[in-house]
Amino acid sequence: MASPKPNSAAAKLLADRILARRRLLHFTKLTHPRYSAGWVHDDICRRLERFSREVAEGKSPRLMLLMPPRHGKSELASIRFPAWHLGQYPHHELINVGYNLDLPMGFSRKVREVFRDPQYQAIFPDAQLDPDSQSVEKWNTTKGGGFTAAGRGGGITGKGAHILIVDDPIKDQEEADSALVREKLWDWYQSTAYTRLAPGGGVLVIQTWWNDDDLAGRLQQAMALIGKEGAPEGIDNFEIIKYPALSQQYEYRDDADPAQPGPILRTDEPIDVANPPLGYSRYLTLLRPKDTCLHEDRYPTEALKRIRANLQPRIWSALYQQNPVPDEGMYFKKEYFRYQRQLPSPNGLRIYTAWDFAIGEKQANDWTVGATILQDELDQLYVLEIFRMKGDSFQIVEAMLDVATRWGSMPGTGYLLGAEDGQIWRAIEPLFKKRMVERRQYLPYEVLRPMTDKMARARPLQGRMQQGRVIFPEEAAWRAQAEQELLRFPAGVHDDVVDALAWAVQLCMGKEPPQAYTPPPLKSWRDRLSESFAGSGSHMSA
Repeated sequence: MASPKPNSAAAKLLADRILARRRLLHFTKLTHPRYSAGWVHDDICRRLERFSREVAEGKSPRLMLLMPPRHGKSELASIRFPAWHLGQYPHHELINVGYNLDLPMGFSRKVREVFRDPQYQAIFPDAQLDPDSQSVEKWNTTKGGGFTAAGRGGGITGKGAHILIVDDPIKDQEEADSALVREKLWDWYQSTAYTRLAPGGGVLVIQTWWNDDDLAGRLQQAMALIGKEGAPEGIDNFEIIKYPALSQQYEYRDDADPAQPGPILRTDEPIDVANPPLGYSRYLTLLRPKDTCLHEDRYPTEALKRIRANLQPRIWSALYQQNPVPDEGMYFKKEYFRYQRQLPSPNGLRIYTAWDFAIGEKQANDWTVGATILQDELDQLYVLEIFRMKGDSFQIVEAMLDVATRWGSMPGTGYLLGAEDGQIWRAIEPLFKKRMVERRQYLPYEVLRPMTDKMARARPLQGRMQQGRVIFPEEAAWRAQAEQELLRFPAGVHDDVVDALAWAVQLCMGKEPPQAYTPPPLKSWRDRLSESFAGSGSHMSA
C-alpha cells in the first residue's frame, strides 16, 4: 500500500509562514496579497531587516529613506515593518510621528488590524494585543511592547521607543518654506521625540526631502560635521538612501552579502557587471538604467515624464527626485549668471557694500556677509567681493571697516555702506561709530529697513540677473559658494549671500548711475608753453 502524499498546500503555507518570519517583503506579500512590489521595495525591506536586527542588538541604528510619494514607502515602513518587528520582538515599543496626529493614527489603526489577522497570528503566535490597551493613539502587546501615534509637536512624555519612526514630518512646500515650521520641528525632534529613545534604539526617517533645512536636511548638515575640528562627539550617522522617481544615472548595488545591502552606486556610463573595471565590486547588480522609473507597475517612465512636464521644476525636483532644488536653479537660474575675466576700473564709478548680520562662531550659525558691488555709467552691476565671516560684535565692526578701506578709499570713487536694521545693528552701531573715530575713517552709510519676505527683497536682484545686468568675476575664490547659495535659494540651508546681495542692489536703486568718466585732454605744446610763461616770474610778467 502506497504511503499518503504530504498535503502540498499545507506544506507551502507552512513554508510561507517560516519565510515571512524571516523576510519582511515575503511577510508583506502574505499579509497584503495585492501589494505590488519591485526591486525598490525589496531593497527597502532588506535595509529595514538589518535595521531591525541592529535595534535588537542595541546598536542604535539610524536609517533615512528619501522617496517620492505614492510608491509604497509608508505601507512598508510605517505599517508592515512595525507589525513584522513587533512580531519578532513583542516587548519593544515603537513611536510613529507624522506632520499631524491623523497620519500616524491611520498607520496605528492598520498595524493593529494586521495584529488581529489570523494569518498574522499564525506567523507570530507570541505577538498578541493587550485586551486592556487597544486605543488607536496607543496600544500595547501582552509582552509589554506597543505602538504609539504622535503628531509633530505633540506630547509623548512618559512613552518610550526602541524604534522612533518619523514619516513625512513636513506636509507640503508651504511648510517646507516656513523657517518657523522647520525650527519648531527641529526643536521638537531634539527635545521631545529623540529623548524617548531606549538605549540602543533606532531612528527611522521616511520623507520627501523638501528643503535643505528641513529635518532630513538638518540631520545631513549635522553629519557633515563628523570628524571636523570642534564638532561634538557622537553625532548620529544615518544611512541615507535616496530613491529618485526617474534615475539620472545608472544605478547599481553591491550584493556581495545578501543580508547586508550595500550603498547604491550611481555612474554616468554603464558598467559591465560580468567584468567590472578595477576598483569596482564583482558583485554589482544593475538596479535600473539611466532615465528609468522607480517602479513600472506604479508609475511607468512615460507617466513620470508627463508629471515632470506639468510640475514646477522645484516641486518635481524635491517631491520626486529627492533634490530640494533643481540643478539648474529655481529663483536664480544658471542661465542668469554672467561672468567677466576682468572687471572695469572703479575710477569715477560708485561702489556699495551691504551687510547682512549674524553673531556667533559655532559651525551651525549663520554667516555675517558683506556684498560689495560696482555700479557703472550704464547701470551695470559688478560683484567685486562677497566677504563671509563668523565672529563677535568687535570682529564684525572691524571687518566692515576693513572692507570699506579696501574698496572705499579708491580715488574718484563714490562709496556707500548699507547695514541691515535689527537687533544686531543696533547693538554694534555705537561701536561702529567709535571705531570710525579711532581709525579716522568716516564713512557714509544707510540703515536698510528689513522686509519679512526674503523673496520679495531679492526680486530686484533677480530681475537684474535675468536681464544680464549683474556680472561676477570669473576667478574669484568666493564665486562657487555664492553661486551655489543663489541657485539653492529659497530652499538652501543658508541665504546670507542672497540677503547681502539683495541689500546691495536695494542700496543703489533710485540713484542715478555715475556720469561717464572722461579723462582730461592731453595738453598741446602751446598749452605747456603758455603755462611755462605764466609761471616764469620774469620782468615781462609784471
